[in-house]
Amino acid sequence: MASPSKRPGQKQTPPTRKQNQSSVSADKSDRKVATSNAGFLQKLDAWFEPKMNLFFIISAFLTVIFGIYLFDVKISTGGDDSSYIEMAHNFIKGKSFPTWHGPFYCIFLSIPMLIFGVNVVLLKVISFVFIIAQLVLFYYTFRKIVSPTLLALIMLVVSVNSAILYFASQTYSEAMYMFLQAMVIFLFIRYYLVNKDEPGTTLRKEIVRALVVGLFVFLASLTRNIGIIFLPVMLLVLLLDKRIRASILLTASYFVYYFPFKLYKYFVWNTEISKGSRPFHEILLKNFYNPSAGYEDFSGMVVRFFENARLYLSKHFMISIGLHDPTTTDKSWFVTIVIAALLILALYYSIKRNRVMFFMGLSILGSMAATFIALQQSWDQMRMIIIYVPMMLLFIAWGLQQQAEKKGYGFIYLLIPALLVLIFFKTLDMTADKAKANKKVLAKNIKGNKYYGFTPDWQNYLLMSEWVGKNIPGEVVVAARKPSMSFIYSKGRDFYGMYRFPTKTPNALLGELKQRTGELMVLPNKEIQANWPVELQLAIKQSNVAYVAEGSDIYGVYNFKSPAGQGVKQALTGFQLNLISSDSLLNRLKISTQSTFAVSPDTLINNLRKGKVDYIIVASLRANPNMNTGNIINNIQRYLYFVEQKYPGILQVVHQIGMKPEEEPAWLYKVNYHLYGL
Repeated sequence: MASPSKRPGQKQTPPTRKQNQSSVSADKSDRKVATSNAGFLQKLDAWFEPKMNLFFIISAFLTVIFGIYLFDVKISTGGDDSSYIEMAHNFIKGKSFPTWHGPFYCIFLSIPMLIFGVNVVLLKVISFVFIIAQLVLFYYTFRKIVSPTLLALIMLVVSVNSAILYFASQTYSEAMYMFLQAMVIFLFIRYYLVNKDEPGTTLRKEIVRALVVGLFVFLASLTRNIGIIFLPVMLLVLLLDKRIRASILLTASYFVYYFPFKLYKYFVWNTEISKGSRPFHEILLKNFYNPSAGYEDFSGMVVRFFENARLYLSKHFMISIGLHDPTTTDKSWFVTIVIAALLILALYYSIKRNRVMFFMGLSILGSMAATFIALQQSWDQMRMIIIYVPMMLLFIAWGLQQQAEKKGYGFIYLLIPALLVLIFFKTLDMTADKAKANKKVLAKNIKGNKYYGFTPDWQNYLLMSEWVGKNIPGEVVVAARKPSMSFIYSKGRDFYGMYRFPTKTPNALLGELKQRTGELMVLPNKEIQANWPVELQLAIKQSNVAYVAEGSDIYGVYNFKSPAGQGVKQALTGFQLNLISSDSLLNRLKISTQSTFAVSPDTLINNLRKGKVDYIIVASLRANPNMNTGNIINNIQRYLYFVEQKYPGILQVVHQIGMKPEEEPAWLYKVNYHLYGL
C-alpha cells in the first residue's frame, strides 16, 4: 500500500540519515512541549485537589450572594410562571388537573400553597433552594470523575451565571428540573456505574435501587416531557455492559409509577389515559399560535432541527456563558458547527474511555436533540437550553482534555483553563451589571411598591387586574390577555384567557359560508360613507357574515338574500356602488402579495358568549418590551374591532387606567349582549 505522503506518479526517495535525525529531534521536541503542557494541567489539578471542598463552599456562597442580589419578587411578563401558580391553585381547589405545563411542578407547588396560600415570594425561594441543590449534586457527582481544575472552574462559572440564577427567583419549572436532572444523573452513576453490582448483591438491593432511580426519572419526565430521555439512555448503557436484569428492573420501576399515575388522572380527574401534556399534533404545527398555517412535513422538521440548533447553540448558549451580546439576535452557523463538533468529539471519547461521561453526555445530547425537534422556532427562549448549560460546559471541557492527549494538541491543556477563566469573568461581569440594576428595583419592591420595575404598559394592565379583583364580583367572567398574571395581582380571582385572534384563510372561511348561503357579495369598508343614513349603515352591518383583510384594506362579505338584504342591495345600487362577488375577491387575493386573513364576527361574539364573558381587559402591551414604539400586542384589540364592525355599541368602557396614549393605558370593557338580543 502506498504511503499517504506519496503523491500519485511521484517517485519517493528514502530519507537521508541527517533527515532521520532531524525528524527524531522534532518529534522529541513536540513530545516535550506536549508533556510540559500536560504537566501544567497536572500541577493545577494537584493544587485544586486538596482545596475542592473549599471551592465548592465558595461556589455555593457566590450562588447565594448573587442569587439574593438578582432576586426578583415580581411575576415575569412571560406568563408561564404565573400559570404554574394558577394551575397549582386550581389543583388544590379541585377545579382542574395541570396539563399543558409539566404537572409535577404544579402539584409540588400546591403543597406550600395549601399551607401558606398564594405566597409568591415563598414559592420563588423554593426555586432558589433547587438551584443550590443542583450545584451540590453537580459537585458530588463529578468530584472523583473529572479533573479537579475543570470541575472547580465550571462550578465557579455556574455560581455566578445570571442566566441560571434568573430561575432561582422565578416560579418556572427550570429550577426544579435542573435539580431532578442532577439527581437522576447522580443516582444512576452512583448505583450503576461507580458502585456496580457485585456477585453478592441481593435482588432486593437491586430492586430498591431501581425503584429509587425510576422514581426520579418519572418525576423528571412529569416536570418536563424531555425527562423521559433518561430512561432509554440508561437502558442503552446497561445493555452495552450486558446487564440485562438491571435494565429490566429499571424499566419496570418506571412503569410502577407511570401506570398508577395514569389511572389516577383517569378516574379522579377524568382525563384521557393517552393524552400527554403536549399533544403530538401541536408539536407538528408550523406556528403554535396560528394553527391555520398547517403542519410541518419531514423536510420542515429537518429544517426546524437545524434552525433550532443554530438558535440555541450559537445564541442562547453563548449568551449564557458570556460570549455573546445579549442585546443582539445574531446567530452563527460557524459557532453552531463548532459547538456541535465539540459535543460530538466528547461523545466519541466517552464511548471509548468513560462510561460515566458517556451516560451524562448522551443524556444531554439526546435531550437537546429532542428539544430542537419538538419546539417551533418562535419559542426562542433561554429557558429551553439553560437546563443543560452546566453539563454541556463540563462535557465539552472533558472532551477537549481527551483531545489534548493526541500528538500535536498539547496546547489544549493550556487553552481549557484559560477559556474557563475567561468565561468566569465574562459571566461575572454580566451578573454584576444585572445585580446593580436590580438593586433599586428589589429595594422598592420590598418596601411595598409591587409594580416598580414593570414598564408602564404592564403596570397599567396589572393595576387594572387589581381593580377588577376589588370591584367586579368573582362569579362574573372577565377576559384578559394574561389571565394567570391577572390571577396573581387580583389576589386569586379567575380570568378567562383570550390568547389568540382566531382567523382563517379567506379561501377556507368563504368556502364554508358559501356552502351554507350560496354566492356572497363583497363591499370594501372604505366605500361605506359616514353621511349615509344610520339605519342603512346598521342594516349593512347586520347582513355581514365575514370580513377579509388584505394588508390594511378591509372587505365586508355580505348575504343579501333576505328581504331586508335585498332592500340594502337596492340602496347600495342607488349610491352607484358596484358590488363584487366573493369569488371575484378570492381570485384577486390569489395574486396579492400582501398578507390576508378572514374572520367571522358572529364566531367571535359566540366564542365570548360560550365563555360567558361579561368584561374584557384591553391593554397597550408593547410589541417591543424595551421601548414604547406605538406598536402593541393587539390580538384582543383586533378581536374586538371586528366584533364592533358588525355590532356597533356592544362594547362599553367601564374603567380606564392611564389617560394619554403615551401613558400606555388599559381599559375594562363591558359586553352588552342585550343590545342585539344575544
